[in-house]
Amino acid sequence: MARTSSAKKIARLAEKGKGKKVRFQGGSVFPTVVLAVVVLGAVLIAYARQGGTAVDATVTADQKYATAFAFFNCDALATDLKQPDAATLNPSDKFAAVTTDAPAAIIADGIVGWMPQALAGQRKAKLDTIFGLYGMTVTDDSITLADGTKISETDTKCANKDAKISVNVWESGSSASKLSIASFGGVKIDNQMTVVLSFAPDGVEVPRPAVADSLADYQG
Repeated sequence: MARTSSAKKIARLAEKGKGKKVRFQGGSVFPTVVLAVVVLGAVLIAYARQGGTAVDATVTADQKYATAFAFFNCDALATDLKQPDAATLNPSDKFAAVTTDAPAAIIADGIVGWMPQALAGQRKAKLDTIFGLYGMTVTDDSITLADGTKISETDTKCANKDAKISVNVWESGSSASKLSIASFGGVKIDNQMTVVLSFAPDGVEVPRPAVADSLADYQG
């Protein structure tokens, strides 16, 4: 008899519960808090993914970096690249500043001086900024110099030979270079690095410019 009575009570409770919504104890406060935590977590994850390189604690706000840059055209390093004018620089560049004071300066012999944005984690920057400093526009298949001269893989030859655009990068202390054959503006540059943009036929060895040997003199 006891079992039958208990079964009937359970059945009646189940019947009463049909169609009713489940409520959290304390009303809507708890689910609201849970939702807020989930949303905040998603925002933080998205921000972290977009944040890029973590801040380097060894970089100070006034630290100066130096990078050597040159242009190799067909069979020789160009000697007529114009010295950039610091007064014309775009302040929104990720280079916090390009100085005209020693020891890190933009100088005519191919040394670009710059200061990393420590607070933004910008210990490294991109080659596109150096192109801009020299008034150059570089795509995967063409180079336009500051004076308007255009060099194209399609229309320009080197002594009647087809030539290609590439970028060679020597890390600090390295005797061997790394080669990039596309997306040149996105190549990351760093302190004491040497970069050569080249337009040359296959088989031509792109040299490391002699000015790179003086990079250590511009160590900020």
